Amino acid sequence: MKKLMSFLLIIPLIFIESNCTDKSPVQAGKSANVALYSDQGCWEESVQAAEKMFQWMELTVEIVDADYINNLGLNTFGLVLIPGGDMYLYSQSLSSEGKDNIRNFISNGGGYIGICGGAYFAAKRVIWQNSQLSMNSLGLYSGASKGPINEIVPYPDYGMCKINIIDTTHSITQSEPEFTWILYYSGPVLLPYKDANVTILGRYDRGNKDPAILAFDYGKGRVFLIGTHPEIEEDSDRDGLDWGDELDEQGSDWDLMKKAAEWCLKK
Repeated sequence: MKKLMSFLLIIPLIFIESNCTDKSPVQAGKSANVALYSDQGCWEESVQAAEKMFQWMELTVEIVDADYINNLGLNTFGLVLIPGGDMYLYSQSLSSEGKDNIRNFISNGGGYIGICGGAYFAAKRVIWQNSQLSMNSLGLYSGASKGPINEIVPYPDYGMCKINIIDTTHSITQSEPEFTWILYYSGPVLLPYKDANVTILGRYDRGNKDPAILAFDYGKGRVFLIGTHPEIEEDSDRDGLDWGDELDEQGSDWDLMKKAAEWCLKK
C-alpha cells in the first residue's frame, strides 16, 4: 500500500509523526535561491521532487526546518516553498515569530510558492472535511482554502485531474495550453473573498470549477499557490521517485513551475 500524505490524517489533538526528509537544515549565514521547507508534517515525496525540480531549473536549494525559520528568518533567500503535507502541523511547528518571518520576507520582496498543503496554509481560513480548522495560518490572502474535494478525486484516493487555464495574459500562464493534467491528492480549492486582490490562473474542471491556481502580490513580494502537485513527475524518474508511475501525466508541469518560480523571483 502506498504511503499517504500526512495531512490526510488531520484530527484535532492527534499528532502524527513527521514524514519528512532527514536532510540537515541549512546553517546560519548560508544563502541559496530557494528555501525548501521540510519539517514535521511534510510529505517526503513532495520535498524530494521539489528539490529535483528546482535543481532542474538551475536554482540553488537549501532545506530549512521550523527552527531555522522561527529563529533566523528567510532574508538570505529569494524564494520559499512550502510543500505538500499537513497544514495543521505546519501551524504548530512554525511559531508566531516564524509566521511573521515568512510574511515579512514576502512583504520585503521575497517569493512564496505553496503546493497543496502549502496552499492550504496560505489562506486566512482553512477548511478540512467541511470543518474550519482551529489553527493560525499565514493568511496571505483574504479567503479560504477548502478540501478535500471528492468530486475531483474521492478522498483518500489520488489521481490526475484536469485544470483549465483561464488567464492567458499573466506571465506564468500566457504560453500555457488551454488545460493541463496535474496530480490531485486531497488538495484545496482556493476561494478568495471579493475584496481579495488576487489573479485566478486556473480552475478545476470538476466539481464547482473552483480556483486551483492563484498568483498575487504581497507587499513587495509575490505569491503563487496551487492546490495540486505539479512537482511530481508521474511519467519520468527525473523527480527521483517512482511514486505515481502508474498514472498518465500527459506532459510535465515543471515548465509551468519554472515560470512561477521566475515570476516569484522577478527574473
